[in-house]
Amino acid sequence: MRRWLITFVLACLFSIAFVLALLSAFNGFEGLGIGLWGTVALAGGIVCTSALGVGLMALIFASDRSDKDREVQQLKPEKR
Repeated sequence: MRRWLITFVLACLFSIAFVLALLSAFNGFEGLGIGLWGTVALAGGIVCTSALGVGLMALIFASDRSDKDREVQQLKPEKR
């Protein structure tokens, strides 16, 4: 299970870096009207937001595969 997760995370990070590199190569971020620190903040925000999304999706997939949700749903209402 961990191997696909690591592969997925690395693919997402590579994709983000690739898009930022393309934007930087074609435009140099000057068309956005922000300076160096604005660019650093933008890149950091993109990476952190994407990492949060990837982490939450990984938790959803791990929860689904562990069958813990089914165990909870099969409990009788008075035991919940």
